[in-house]
Amino acid sequence: MTNSQGNPELTLRLLLDTDPGVDDAIAILLALAASDAEVVGLTTLGGNVPRARATRNALALLQAAGRSEVPVARGAARPLSGKYLPSVSFHGPGGLSIRLPAPSSSPVRQTAVDFMCETIDAMAGEVTVVALGPLTNIARMEQRRPGILKRCASVIVMGGAVDAPGNVTPQAEFNFHSDPLAAAQVMESGTPIVLADLAACRQVGISREQARGLSSEGLLGGLALRVLQGWFERDQSRDRFEFYDPLAVALALDPAVASKRRVSLKVGTSPGEHWGESTVSETPGVIELADKVDSARFFALLEELLRWRGL
Repeated sequence: MTNSQGNPELTLRLLLDTDPGVDDAIAILLALAASDAEVVGLTTLGGNVPRARATRNALALLQAAGRSEVPVARGAARPLSGKYLPSVSFHGPGGLSIRLPAPSSSPVRQTAVDFMCETIDAMAGEVTVVALGPLTNIARMEQRRPGILKRCASVIVMGGAVDAPGNVTPQAEFNFHSDPLAAAQVMESGTPIVLADLAACRQVGISREQARGLSSEGLLGGLALRVLQGWFERDQSRDRFEFYDPLAVALALDPAVASKRRVSLKVGTSPGEHWGESTVSETPGVIELADKVDSARFFALLEELLRWRGL
């Protein structure tokens, strides 16, 4: 099988679980531009925006990228308990910092859980799942098919605030805080997981002036640059963008982007100040926590996206 760039040595198949989202959009484009990877599907859920908007954004982004053949499956509209509270202050009410034409394609009929199960079964040991939003879809899949995550090539999660302050509460990061019950189930399932928490993600950022200085003539890079620069343009007080979700995709494309340490991790599920809080034990576990990020390697991948021209 070859990817969109015709590479016969395809080694990586990516299934992205996402709630686009500005940084999700850049992460998706980063995956689409990778020369040795194929995006086999997107599954959507609420989080940064409601599920309907997340699904619309995913379809519109794929259409704008010329990749409408990539299937999109709708997932959770609510967390395992309660409801999602969209991150309007960061992503805006529409989720993206640019306007994209309404998509002409539709999501597949399967639910996200059905689609993920069928994809993983069909490509056992080959699919890398990259979770960019709350872990509701992933938890529901594991509930339905216990152990299915272990049939993946790898599972990479952006979430948690282990070695850094949270961005929703002093202790909690947005994705884990949006559905702590799901995060707890996935993190404590015994599945080997690579985790990019806030401390890792905050090591790769870009200033307003640096963003202004970037350029791209390619379709995917141009879209990513419009999203990035649009985020700064929508709020003149913003002076730094941190590549949260793109780091998770980068860890799939180039595992050496970050060193890692093995930990055991628990997620707070009691309502109150510890809701969504990440607590680690240095007793080695199956969670590989991204530690020191090689920013040069990360930005080399971003540069590849900006240079991408396709065929």
